[in-house]
This record gives sequence, C-alpha cells and structure tokens, in this order.
Amino acid sequence: MSNFSDLDMLYDYEKDASTAATGFMTFSTKVSDPELVTKYMQLAHEAAKVSAQVRKLISKNGGMT
Repeated sequence: MSNFSDLDMLYDYEKDASTAATGFMTFSTKVSDPELVTKYMQLAHEAAKVSAQVRKLISKNGGMT
C-alpha cells in the first residue's frame, strides 16, 4: 500500500479543481441556454477559487505551484 503525504493529496486536489474549472468553462461555450451558460460560468468561477486556495496551501506546506 502506498503512503501519500498531505502535499501529494493537495497536488491531486488542485489538479482536480483546475480540471473542473476548465471543464465548466468549456461546457459554458457549448450550450445555448443562457441560464445554463450562467450556471456553468458560476461553477467555473467557484472551482477556480478552490484551485487558488489549494495552491496557497501547497505553497504554505513547502510545495511548488
């Protein structure tokens, strides 16, 4: 069984949050319903905020972003 450090987990979580932001932004360009565009843009913004917060934690724990 592998032992993962907190930093490993943070790197993985940041990757997932960044990928989610990218995906939501892409979805917002593919739909024609203005309400869905707005919702996807909100989701992309929130995922980007989480990604930024996690990058700060990575730096705080001695990692590189």
